[in-house]
Amino acid sequence: MQADCGCSNCILKGKLEPSDKRYATFDYAIKLLNQKFAPIIVETGVARFGRRECRGDGCSTIIFAEWIRDHGGQFYSVDIDPRAIDNAKQGLAELNPYVQITRQDSIEYLRNFNRKIDFLYLDSYDFDNNNPTPSQIHHLKEIHAAYPHLAQDCIVMIDDCDLPYGGKGKYVIEFLHMHGWKIIAQGYQVILSRH
Repeated sequence: MQADCGCSNCILKGKLEPSDKRYATFDYAIKLLNQKFAPIIVETGVARFGRRECRGDGCSTIIFAEWIRDHGGQFYSVDIDPRAIDNAKQGLAELNPYVQITRQDSIEYLRNFNRKIDFLYLDSYDFDNNNPTPSQIHHLKEIHAAYPHLAQDCIVMIDDCDLPYGGKGKYVIEFLHMHGWKIIAQGYQVILSRH
């Protein structure tokens, strides 16, 4: 494990600028992760361009993998697109011991995940402004599949929420609200916890 730089800026530097629409929520997510010991992080939807185009795509896979490398824990990412997986793996070449990337349907993957999840990041299935429902329903199915595996103090983060019709997270947020979860950070992404 490398020396802990102690700040989220270290992980985000060179990937996202402070003015980026995802910066504030990724910054907050890293601060939340800093409070956990060796967490299990699970992501649906890899950084499909690897280290390229972080500004438009977010580079979540790179960000979480680097955090795990520096702090301990395990990071699992799942995607159904083989090209996206290849690009993400190329971007993570030096981080592979800390990361497991799987090509599989995310709902099936989450349903069969056999560990407690400390941090869940939902970012699969592209959102279409002209037809938002398929992406929203897919994410709802993901949270249903993952829910039995969420640790009591799990954090759930959803990308692409500040979009028309509630973005990707509309139904997930409604589902979690019904189960007592609260929004603790909101912007282009939304972060929720039970506390």
